[in-house]
Amino acid sequence: MRYNTGMRVVLIVIVIVAVSGFYFLKPEASPGSAAVNAPVVIEQENMPEEIPEISVSILPEKVIQGEPVLVTVNGTQVIKSITFENKRLNVFNNEGKLQVLIGIDLRKVGGKYPLVVTLLDGTVIKKDITVGERVIVKEQFHIPDNFGGDTPESEKKLISTLVQEGVIINSIPTDDKKLWEGEFRYPLEAPIVVTDVYGYSRLTGASTIAHKGTDFRAAVGTPVYAMNTGTARYTGYLRNYGHTIVLDHGFGLQTIYMHLSEVLVKNGDSVEKGELMGKSGDTGYVFGPHLHLSVKIDHISIDPMKFMELLGNK
Repeated sequence: MRYNTGMRVVLIVIVIVAVSGFYFLKPEASPGSAAVNAPVVIEQENMPEEIPEISVSILPEKVIQGEPVLVTVNGTQVIKSITFENKRLNVFNNEGKLQVLIGIDLRKVGGKYPLVVTLLDGTVIKKDITVGERVIVKEQFHIPDNFGGDTPESEKKLISTLVQEGVIINSIPTDDKKLWEGEFRYPLEAPIVVTDVYGYSRLTGASTIAHKGTDFRAAVGTPVYAMNTGTARYTGYLRNYGHTIVLDHGFGLQTIYMHLSEVLVKNGDSVEKGELMGKSGDTGYVFGPHLHLSVKIDHISIDPMKFMELLGNK
């Protein structure tokens, strides 16, 4: 049989199609145009992989009053929003993972609270964060003699000035972007010794004062270091807290260092992780030298040790 040139071309194409091992996708014709007959060739090894499932993880799995919560969105690099109790949260990228931090107040009523993650395509993932009750330990506490001793007048002044200082600290602004990088470190060099834990109640006269921080053993003059990169937003003296530094890490996250003997940074200074910021002391309402550390998320004081379990040195 004799073949003309056109038939030979057709046979060659058929042979190539039969042995090539390609998948063919025929594109749809655009509106108002003739159907497109030329096939689109996609090699097998370049076929798109299965789209990963998007999920939300919450740590710790069991949350109690006064603890931080770390929410991670897995399987995507882009989302529309995350809200907790209908409040929009600041989403940050932590080593390739999208995360948010939530501070659970020490006095928050136990129960279930809604967390909502909204994807770009409108898909909504709903989770409940269940807050359990903390066992509150109560201990008798006294007022130092240099603060007037255990008298009704001294107690009244202590409570009123604590409220005033709380207003000052809670009014300190935070950057609208993430300033910290990597893991947080402790503000002191090892060994780290806790002398007073977060969350217990100090019974002072007729008043109850919650201890919303962690106290570390530190002699006067012990170097105090920045737990991570940030901006010094407050460096001043407060009656009860003594010489104080508030270091802003952005997105509502702040670390606060109290009862210092020396402050070595100024308001507005950019501070690197591990930078010497001051020295511990016994200024303010204290019975001996130590470092009081508070960690705030959106003005909510949470347990610093639990914070270190989530974002600290592993």
